[in-house]
Amino acid sequence: MSTPIFLIGPMASGKSAIGAILARLLGSTLVDTDARVIAAHGPIPDIFAAHGEAGFRRFETQALADAVRPARHGDGAAEGAAPAVVATGGGAVLSAQNRAVIATGFSVYLLTDAATVAPRIGADLTRPLLGDSPLESWIRIFAQRRGLYEATASMCIDTRGRTTEEIAESILTAYRDAGH
Repeated sequence: MSTPIFLIGPMASGKSAIGAILARLLGSTLVDTDARVIAAHGPIPDIFAAHGEAGFRRFETQALADAVRPARHGDGAAEGAAPAVVATGGGAVLSAQNRAVIATGFSVYLLTDAATVAPRIGADLTRPLLGDSPLESWIRIFAQRRGLYEATASMCIDTRGRTTEEIAESILTAYRDAGH
């Protein structure tokens, strides 16, 4: 498999939407780690209720490791195949183990701000960490994680005021310019 592309950044920064477009442009697949966790363990609020945040993070770490595990018995990408695009959860960078996996690929930090994500997180009940004050919680969580996003990224792209297509095309150009 060619060098995977990891999309990192805060909740609601567009990782899944941009990842889907980027995968299509590459003729590749999108691996959404949150979607994999949900498929295997149920809705995120239920996971938090049953296993706590620590349990969710364990599931997230497994999903990320599985996303880049070499295929066996012909059930995945062949040598020289298009790279996988991996949309990580907003908290994936909290784990040193996850950061090491992300470092094996081309990682893109999707920079955004509270004004941009506010309409996306308004009444979203699928994000347990946001609680009763979603925007205030998002701002606090972003402030705590911003340095990890910056330190983990191969590149940063400002998503504010840009379409998902423009962002995906910019990532693709940077990826190719980096020799991948």
